[in-house]
Amino acid sequence: MEKRNDNDKLANFYLEVMDLGNDAASLECKLTLDSEQIKRWEQGEAILALVPPSIDAIKWFEHFYSVAQACQRWQAGPRPVSNAFLQALQDMDKTTWEEFINSLFKVDGQKTRWAKKLNISLELLDFLAQVTFRPLLKTYGEEVAKQLPLGDWAHGHCPVCGDQPTMAKLAGSEGYRKLFCGRCETEWRYKRIGCPYCKDENASEASFIALDDHKQYRVYLCDRCKSYLKTVDERVSGEVDLFCEDLATVELDKLAQSEGYQRGDKRQQV
Repeated sequence: MEKRNDNDKLANFYLEVMDLGNDAASLECKLTLDSEQIKRWEQGEAILALVPPSIDAIKWFEHFYSVAQACQRWQAGPRPVSNAFLQALQDMDKTTWEEFINSLFKVDGQKTRWAKKLNISLELLDFLAQVTFRPLLKTYGEEVAKQLPLGDWAHGHCPVCGDQPTMAKLAGSEGYRKLFCGRCETEWRYKRIGCPYCKDENASEASFIALDDHKQYRVYLCDRCKSYLKTVDERVSGEVDLFCEDLATVELDKLAQSEGYQRGDKRQQV
């Protein structure tokens, strides 16, 4: 019964954040990339760093606060959202709101400093930021995909926003690997062997955890950088929503972390 209640909470949270995303400030993406920007992208720079959209920080702070309330209401996310955290957000002035939101919007935006200031875990702050900006960055990513051959991207970080992959899936009859960015929902193909976080390609440094009772899941482990990557095998499960799968597989995070590994998308946060 408890498991069913947890699933119900996740479903309700997912529906609420979808509604919040529909109500969030819209983003009109009219990207015009010049040859220099395309060249830099081909060399491995994410488009968001080259052509960032302007955002209304006050509106997006309000959206962030609503997401945090939803997390508390449905007990979603890697850590509980406390009343003290919500109060700390309310106590900020508008200048601090703008600084906070503009910082969270950047991949390398000093999240550690804000987590310490607000007395919450870095993991929770990053989760809230991901959920907050997902509707905006998904729209942005769709526009990028119209102009750039994302299928040519061969790097371990996201071609759109530059973040580290949140999860992966094995797709197609041959089980090729696609990485998934939880920040903008971009998916891109990546080599089957190798760690996307430290770029190690030594198969002897890699292993994975498989579950007998949930054969669609694997947790890939890198012994070089001690990171892990949750992966869903769509040949077993059918097509999945990796945002939902990430929320629903917290027990896999706990399992990998108990063995001394950490989420790969949290390794390079500052």
